[in-house]
Amino acid sequence: MAVRKKGSPIRVNSSLCTGCLICQLRCSFRFERAFNPSRAYIKVLRTNNGDDEFEVSFTEECDNCGICARFCPYGALIQEPKT
Repeated sequence: MAVRKKGSPIRVNSSLCTGCLICQLRCSFRFERAFNPSRAYIKVLRTNNGDDEFEVSFTEECDNCGICARFCPYGALIQEPKT
């Protein structure tokens, strides 16, 4: 079964990501009612590649709800405006 996307796409600026994992915590709380980053539909991984030290990706289960972007304190995640 395909996941129905609720919102518009989320743009990632990995150079602004600090690896704080707030996005993963908020996502996991929304879906699992527990703060458990391993259960989030967004993944933040350290890459050690200079400016883009963190890689941000989304699982197939992500429905683009935007909770990760709303709570990103560094502006690394931005939900595109609805068209």
